[in-house]
Amino acid sequence: MMTMKTLVMSTMAAKRHEWRRSNVLGGLWAVMLILLVSCATGSSAVSGTAEPVISIDAAVQTVDKYGNLTLTISTQDLLDQGFAFGDMVTVSAGGNTLDAPFGTGYSDVDNGAVIVRGRADGDANIIIAINMGNFSATYKVAESDAVSIAMKEQGGYFNEWEIRQLKRTNERADYSSDVVFANFRNAAAGTIAPGVLYRSSSPVNNEIGRAAYADALCADAKIAVAINLANSKEELEGYFTEEGFNSPYYRGLYNAGKVVYLSMGVDFTAADFTQKLKQGLEFMIANEGPYVVHCTEGKDRAGFVAGLLEALMGASAAEIKEDYMLSFVNYYHVQHGSEQYNRIAESNILESLRSIAGLKKGADLTGVDHIRIYLMIPVLFDGILKK
Repeated sequence: MMTMKTLVMSTMAAKRHEWRRSNVLGGLWAVMLILLVSCATGSSAVSGTAEPVISIDAAVQTVDKYGNLTLTISTQDLLDQGFAFGDMVTVSAGGNTLDAPFGTGYSDVDNGAVIVRGRADGDANIIIAINMGNFSATYKVAESDAVSIAMKEQGGYFNEWEIRQLKRTNERADYSSDVVFANFRNAAAGTIAPGVLYRSSSPVNNEIGRAAYADALCADAKIAVAINLANSKEELEGYFTEEGFNSPYYRGLYNAGKVVYLSMGVDFTAADFTQKLKQGLEFMIANEGPYVVHCTEGKDRAGFVAGLLEALMGASAAEIKEDYMLSFVNYYHVQHGSEQYNRIAESNILESLRSIAGLKKGADLTGVDHIRIYLMIPVLFDGILKK
């Protein structure tokens, strides 16, 4: 089978800076005191015992469908032990020992990297995950397995963590339009004809409060086929019966047999992802558009699949980057062209394109038509997106 290779709570950051400053000043006074004592006594060394390593033990409470581990300890448990966001920690699980940052979101690390994820308010349980990957399958860790987290370097990832912090709300009033709020747009890069391929947040799952807006935009665009990357049939039918469900257009597509539900994971290198993507492409070939591709936020899985389709249709890496990053501009108000903007793109979509083509990390993508050749998608696919 073919396989395919701002800020979270400004007060939190301020506290970290205050902590660092006070420690630096305290350290300077300590050095001065040591020097004075050394001069007075003639001693050139200070004896003492090493500080104990900060660590905490837990177990895997649940493993979700994406392979993320939820532990039996809360974010506050780690904070109480002396851990802080931006620290580097050592995780021991399933016979594996690996280093990872302690952060607040999957995008705090590059695609394929491990993250120990907490929540800024301290309430949620700790999650160990691979950004756009499957931790459980990769490291053979299951429910009830023991896990330990130990301090490796206090503040060792803080600068990188700080620049990656993103803040989104689920309130329509905080966004300039329905289109921006729903992260809905026509993907027409390369030779894709206008009005054929769209991408969106979920028009059916109202988890982030955008379903009704995305559904109305699908109706306006006369969407004929929905490629649902996120949900199973059972999940879809569950949304239809939820109180306040308000996505009649999507329900009509489902009743007409025009929705393919793929329930994809987030690890695009997995055989399961490839097989389900193949199923989605075959559904597109068998049905006349316009098409909408969506997951939950319309950002990660939808961003990857849209980027892949754009690449197949001759889009440049720069065009794919622009479309992918519009989700971060829409959701998080990331400034176009900023250092944060470019670093997010480099660690996400651009690195994904290099990976599926077998190129080295950071390789130049300018003018390379490697994705079409690598995947060897039939020329037939050109036809449905050029219509």
